Amino acid sequence: MSTSRRCMLAGTASMLAATSGRAFAAGKITVAFAGSMGVVMDQGIGPAFAAKTGTQYQGIGQAALGLAHLLAAKSLHADVFVSVSKAPIKVVEEAKLVDQAVPVASTEIVLAYSPKSKFAAAIAAGDKWPEVLSRPGVHFGRTDPNVDPQGQYVLYTLQLASIYYRLPGLDAKIAGGKENIFAEPSLLARLQDGEIDASIGYKSAVISQKLPYVKLPAEINCSDPAMAKDWYSLASLTVTKDKVSKTVHPSPLVFYASALANAANPTEAAAFVAFLQSADGQAIFKKFGYGPGKGKPI
Repeated sequence: MSTSRRCMLAGTASMLAATSGRAFAAGKITVAFAGSMGVVMDQGIGPAFAAKTGTQYQGIGQAALGLAHLLAAKSLHADVFVSVSKAPIKVVEEAKLVDQAVPVASTEIVLAYSPKSKFAAAIAAGDKWPEVLSRPGVHFGRTDPNVDPQGQYVLYTLQLASIYYRLPGLDAKIAGGKENIFAEPSLLARLQDGEIDASIGYKSAVISQKLPYVKLPAEINCSDPAMAKDWYSLASLTVTKDKVSKTVHPSPLVFYASALANAANPTEAAAFVAFLQSADGQAIFKKFGYGPGKGKPI
């Protein structure tokens, strides 16, 4: 991270602390964030930051990998990028739009289900969920792993569950084909409406949408950094970009934030990242079901 950017972040953090709720700027800011964060960003973080600083907030929530590629190609412009997991950050980093991204929150994978599903009681029992989701007639939903990290983590989780429960082929059986793939912003809404019976997703997003869920073992939920090397690494996917294929593995579910190098409003961008790390920002994350940031900046 450059000295000037580090000084800006430090100075802005001090400014935020000093204002104690008073507006210090009349600028604006555009924040691109992982679509699963829609509720916490648009109903919690964004309005609180605007009220504290006087800065006009605009949020763009979409699948994080898709956003990263749009930002890297300069097809989309934003001041701040907030991603889940390291992979999307690496995309904008390679485009020289990020010096450093800091961990601001964390989550884990859970099994969410529709309260309107005829399978709800069986899923809620918890320990039999692999068998329940394998039943004929269960409609499982997920997002596109080509553009959405959450879609990748669904597949990682099912792979790990297949190993953990010693049920070969469980992952393919539950994941299904393209008919089970939906756009990220609509997936949990479909669960609420009963259009699908169950999905695997981030606990933070599930809690934000007030959906019932089943907690999964640490060996499956991708939340424990201590399990990353010897256990989570057993799951993998092959992704292809520009005709180049590579094998990727899950990393612990941490949300990273960075002020972008081409931000139109760099002072406000640095202030926003500082706010996410502040006591006020962390309290909002906690209210919406997020854990604290884990690990080191990337």
